[in-house]
Amino acid sequence: MAQVTDFYKELPDHVKAFVDRQYHDSYALFEASRHPRTGLYADGYMTLGENPDFRCSIAATGVGLISLCVADMEEWDQEAAEKALLTLRACLGEIEGCQPARDEATGFFAHFVDMETGKNLHSEISTIDTSLLVAGALFAGQHFKEKEPQIAELAKKLLQSIDWRVVVADKDKGVINMVVKDGEGILPLPAYNEYVMVSYLALLCQPEDQDIQDLWFNNFAEEEMRNLPQIHYRDIPVLTDHDATAFLSSFVHQFPFFLVPDYAKSPIYREFYTNACMADRLKWKELSGIPSYVWGYGAGPNDGLYDNYHADKINNSPGDIASAYIVAGFLPVYPAGIYDLYALYRLHIPYDVYTNSKDVEDERKFRDAYKYGLHRYSWEHLEQRDRWYPTKVTLIDWSSMLYGLTAFKRGMSFFTERLVKA
Repeated sequence: MAQVTDFYKELPDHVKAFVDRQYHDSYALFEASRHPRTGLYADGYMTLGENPDFRCSIAATGVGLISLCVADMEEWDQEAAEKALLTLRACLGEIEGCQPARDEATGFFAHFVDMETGKNLHSEISTIDTSLLVAGALFAGQHFKEKEPQIAELAKKLLQSIDWRVVVADKDKGVINMVVKDGEGILPLPAYNEYVMVSYLALLCQPEDQDIQDLWFNNFAEEEMRNLPQIHYRDIPVLTDHDATAFLSSFVHQFPFFLVPDYAKSPIYREFYTNACMADRLKWKELSGIPSYVWGYGAGPNDGLYDNYHADKINNSPGDIASAYIVAGFLPVYPAGIYDLYALYRLHIPYDVYTNSKDVEDERKFRDAYKYGLHRYSWEHLEQRDRWYPTKVTLIDWSSMLYGLTAFKRGMSFFTERLVKA
């Protein structure tokens, strides 16, 4: 069994019990969202419906592969390696009746495909979602390299089956194409954002390409991090995109931290990451009547409440919906956040012990909505009679819960030792 961090060791027993339960459930939600025949993962877990959903998210499938690495390390799943192998075979079209939709010219994947057949479900060919899949595959390849070396072989095959040159829109300004259509990159997005991962994988696969080299080294390499666009919250510099008047959802900062080796190890990025965490926390403190343990500007569905799916950020958060998984994602730089999660659990969302003898329907819906623990919630509605029950947990957003709790208990070395360096 892997070693534990000092932060975890020093927890009181009652908090440690909560952490262990939430940590295990962060994996269990992925397992509940996995298709047993194809190994593909659903876009989200339907809290009040049937699972797995028919719609696979290619990005969620990448995170699902990482979840299997966690389950293997923790000895939660003795078949984790076999499951990872099945998932990769499905992604490469090696499972009968399942051919995940891809761009014929470049190999990039459709964002949403049918869980059974791989048919494109009216979605775009996405560079970031493909990158999340490939990042998860490479991670699994490193983790299982001794137990099941074929996983690393298939992960490399997946990486090399894609022509990454199409992602480069402006190599001098860090502009990356979000979508591929008929072999051409479209919808350019200027830096900074989670597309750092796209540039990193392009360099890993095609290091000899000059445009790909320039895209990374002119914009995203460690020596260029302080030159990325920034916005100040009070006096705190936070990375942002080309619009220097807008903040980014906190998940944008979290994905590179856990999934790009240069960013996971960089003291410069860690400083910016700490700043993003601090800005998120401080902005919530400006809201009246909200306790200090409620924070986290993340993305997720708000079905039945405000908008539908929304990526919340400091200056754009309809209804101030909080995302507990964002708190988890910042635990490597703010370990005290574990007590914020515990307070939320203990005082408001005791998901494993909640009862309501006066309203059996409320008890059923509440326990179903939070079956796998804390996720997205409305503080305004949490204690009201007409409570809001989240109906879906989007897996790609939930990934921060898995990553953060893994790093909190086992250390960031779990990630840095399994990320493939370009």
